[in-house]
Amino acid sequence: MNAMWWLAPGALSAGLAARPRAVHRAEPERHRRRPRRRARERAIGAHYPDALELIVLAIRAGHLPASALRAVQPQLPPPLDEAFAAVTSCVAAGQRFADALAALTPLLGPRAHALVDSFAAADRYGLPLAPVLDRLADDARHQRRRANEVLARQLPVRLALPLVLCTLPSFVMLAIAPLLLAAVSSLNR
Repeated sequence: MNAMWWLAPGALSAGLAARPRAVHRAEPERHRRRPRRRARERAIGAHYPDALELIVLAIRAGHLPASALRAVQPQLPPPLDEAFAAVTSCVAAGQRFADALAALTPLLGPRAHALVDSFAAADRYGLPLAPVLDRLADDARHQRRRANEVLARQLPVRLALPLVLCTLPSFVMLAIAPLLLAAVSSLNR
């Protein structure tokens, strides 16, 4: 005997029909979040080397790591500003600087691991921070340069279709159409 004998006719199909609509409603929201997340990642990637340069500058000027982040934070663009503001607010609330740095990793992603580790090591063990930050800034600049070189190599491929679509019709109209018209007019004589 059927295990679902107690269901009214059509109840099962109505229940299954309602489920895909709920899943369908959730998909556009997930797709709307994806471009924002990508834009945020691009903004972080673009401004992260500059932020490291500012931090190195503040540390070389004599700031301690926590005060260097506090001094640099107003000059940063919004995605990085939010991340460093979270760290400075945790420090202002009384949390240890090395522990407050954990807020950077979820906000900035995996690129922040080296920065967090170097700051934490300097805070906990008193290691020199400026040489490590110089190396991190160099690595971030080289990574940004490599990403820009990749984009520069992709440019001819991206421009090929618009170039063909815009140039080919004008070439046909200016070079081939008069030849065809001349040939057709010579056939009529």
